[in-house]
Amino acid sequence: MSTPDAANHLNKVYAGQTEEQVARDYDEWARSYDNDVGVAGYRHPMVCLGLVARHVAPDAGPVLDAGAGTGLVGDWLRILGYKQIEALDGSQGMIDVARERRCYDVLHLGLLGRELPIEDGHYAAAVVAGVFTPGHAGTEGLDHLLRLVRPGGHIVATVKNELYDNGFGDHIAELIRAGRCEEVERTLDYVSMPNVPGHSAGRAYVLRVR
Repeated sequence: MSTPDAANHLNKVYAGQTEEQVARDYDEWARSYDNDVGVAGYRHPMVCLGLVARHVAPDAGPVLDAGAGTGLVGDWLRILGYKQIEALDGSQGMIDVARERRCYDVLHLGLLGRELPIEDGHYAAAVVAGVFTPGHAGTEGLDHLLRLVRPGGHIVATVKNELYDNGFGDHIAELIRAGRCEEVERTLDYVSMPNVPGHSAGRAYVLRVR
């Protein structure tokens, strides 16, 4: 596979008009996804893993990999010693590949921002790598995570600049003002796939739930 393959798939999933279409596009991409994003120099998983390791103890409790895809984050979380890891993704094809990695205790097929049969405060942390991006989850996804992660727990999430500049940044600020969470750390802007020409930048956040 080559960088154009990754760019073509990215353009397709970003342009999806419905959640169902985006899920089908990811189903089609699932088997070549790891190779394609590797060639593209995909940075989100490593950035998120570094932030999780800095702020969340391996024995803190269940960790949700929200938008888990093929399990790139979950695989490394298991290697780093995290004890309980669950996956959430809207693509059956991606979930099937993630299951083969054997790094998740539970895999949920569903969309971030939709109601899930998971109790409030179940997770010690949530990792959201590459999901707050065009054509994917919006501010409703962050609100949902504030329900799923327990007070004192952490949300580690990347946010594409297009979303941040079109209301997502304001929403984070409002949640902080309302006492729902606090900002613990924010990275500098970086390009998540530097080998894909024209791929835009974003940043990663660590938020503590209150």
